[in-house]
Amino acid sequence: MDIRDNLPEKTLAVALFGAGKMAMHHAKAIALQKGVRLVAIADPAADPARIREALHTDVPIFRRGEDLMEKTAPDIVHVCTPPETHAELASLALSRGAHIYVEKPFALTSLEAEAILSQAKAAGRNVCAGHQLLYELPALRAREHLRMLGRIVYVESYFSFRPVRKSRDGRGTISPLDQLVDILPHPVYLLLHFMRGTSPEGVEAPIVTHALHAGVNGLVRGLFQFGEVAGNLVVTLEGRPVESYVRVLGTNGCLHADFVRGTIVTLPGPGTSGISKVINPYSQASQMISRTTRALFARVFRKQKSYPGLAEIFHAFYESVRSGTGVPVSYPSILETVGICEEAHRRLKEAETGWRREAEVDLRRRESDLSAPDRSRGGVLVTGGTGMLGKAVASELRNRNFPTRIIARKIPPAAERIPGVEYVTADLGETVSPDLFDAISLVVHCAAETAGGKEAHERNSIGATRNVLTAAAQGGVSNFLHISSIAVLRGSRETGRPVDESTPLVEDSLARGPYVWGKAESERLAGELGKELGMEVKVLRPGPLVEYDAFEAPGRLGREVGRYFVYIGRKGSRISLCDVRTAAEAIRAYAEDFRSMPACLNLVEPNAPTRGALVSRLLQIRPDLKAFGMPSTLLRAANPCLMLLQRLLLPERKPVDIYSAFASEKYDTTLAARIIDKARESETRAKALHADH
Repeated sequence: MDIRDNLPEKTLAVALFGAGKMAMHHAKAIALQKGVRLVAIADPAADPARIREALHTDVPIFRRGEDLMEKTAPDIVHVCTPPETHAELASLALSRGAHIYVEKPFALTSLEAEAILSQAKAAGRNVCAGHQLLYELPALRAREHLRMLGRIVYVESYFSFRPVRKSRDGRGTISPLDQLVDILPHPVYLLLHFMRGTSPEGVEAPIVTHALHAGVNGLVRGLFQFGEVAGNLVVTLEGRPVESYVRVLGTNGCLHADFVRGTIVTLPGPGTSGISKVINPYSQASQMISRTTRALFARVFRKQKSYPGLAEIFHAFYESVRSGTGVPVSYPSILETVGICEEAHRRLKEAETGWRREAEVDLRRRESDLSAPDRSRGGVLVTGGTGMLGKAVASELRNRNFPTRIIARKIPPAAERIPGVEYVTADLGETVSPDLFDAISLVVHCAAETAGGKEAHERNSIGATRNVLTAAAQGGVSNFLHISSIAVLRGSRETGRPVDESTPLVEDSLARGPYVWGKAESERLAGELGKELGMEVKVLRPGPLVEYDAFEAPGRLGREVGRYFVYIGRKGSRISLCDVRTAAEAIRAYAEDFRSMPACLNLVEPNAPTRGALVSRLLQIRPDLKAFGMPSTLLRAANPCLMLLQRLLLPERKPVDIYSAFASEKYDTTLAARIIDKARESETRAKALHADH
């Protein structure tokens, strides 16, 4: 049965291939369209309950795209799957008579892109690429101002961004270079679009590439030419601040379209007179201030209902399907974008291959200098061994000749691996093989979710703890060190005494956020399941972790506000922390003598640093900042007003107790001091023994 038979006349039936984060943005933007209805979703890893909860819909959800097309026959299919699947799924949708919208990158190669577009033309179907920045407000406004700039002579497209750990579907990790490839189409198609500028519609002369460079540091640079228009492309992972803009210069002025702030600044006129040279900077500054302020207020009070630009490009595409008129993104533009991205990808891979080869040689050299691990001590398996704490723990253990194994979702590149450490792959959110625990006597479970909502923490913190414990027991491991967090405990203001190892876990942990909830429930689960499985489970709760070699200000210290760092409290007041190196030493002490170590340890530095010392350390690394102190009494007095303001501006969210977020906690560090001393005495003895030999 064709589902379109049950829809009102002229209603378009739309389906999604993919159910990750970007697909959910698509679904929300589809819901804003008139005469359009989402009729089905297909994703082999879909969680129907999660999707229905997120979208408040009961649409059918399929594992296979073929089943979706056969049973629902949609008019339009949105392809929101990993890039390597775009060509195959786009072809499937076209072969079943659907128009297609394909997320960027449209295709990984020009051959794939050409095949998709040829198939669409033969079938009489429309195609749209995910070039939604063309339909964001800065691009739309910029197009309105192009003609007043005269003849376009130069266009610059710049994009700097901070890589994230998770892929676009939110399920797996993604490397920075893979993210670069994924994001690259945005600045490329913006550059091509504005280089063509005011050229007559239908003129699709090619844009010539003069130079294209890509490096493993995440920098892509390109020089292009379209007639008399020069183009410059810069995309970087390292450049700061995070920016995305297009700058267009003409013979009669310039414009700057800012896609981060959602603004456009224009300076029409040649600007050659003395008066213009004086006035233009003030005009530019006033536009930036006023338009950024308006854009900020619009985002806060209008509450953006969908991903910027998506609803607008969807509307244009759906109208093209209804009317049979031109598509929102020209096919030559799609092909040109894919071609440039394909070449950049090829050069990135070449640079990465050379870098990996050199790193592998260096890793083998460093490993050849190591002594063999002492297998009589039993091996230690570290989960989360590629994170800040896990990596420090694995390095500490291997330096003390423990056979050390790390479980990771993917093997890190040689430049990021610890010499002499064995790496194995597994997704701890799924079933874990007991074979991974062969020759292991102790598991140090550092892995936990650090971002996302309740669902992510339920899978990657609580579920991962269950899976690791079960597999370890099946693999014959009897000792398990669970790394929790001191944040799971009730505070001293609640109990009336300093926090120590007997302090109970917080009762409503979810009220402190998904992270604390995931940690608290994982700790409870580890204790209960360990008893069922006959394993000895001990718990170590580090305080807020800092890495002094790569120092970042801990959250309780304060916040960066523009060029200032605002710290809360007196400079001489102390803030309880845990150096990641100290935590690694304490965990190594557990590995050396697990049975004699305490069943539970709150690990904070006995000699807590002062706020003044931490601020000084921050300013050494960030000389661009100026420190400004706010008395904690002032923040405490303002706290009720701040919470009320949050309720007014964000009524759907629970207000944050800002004073409590910065207030110092009181800890009893007696046991922590003893264990830290024990760990360091052991290290001193080991060094003395090594020197004697």
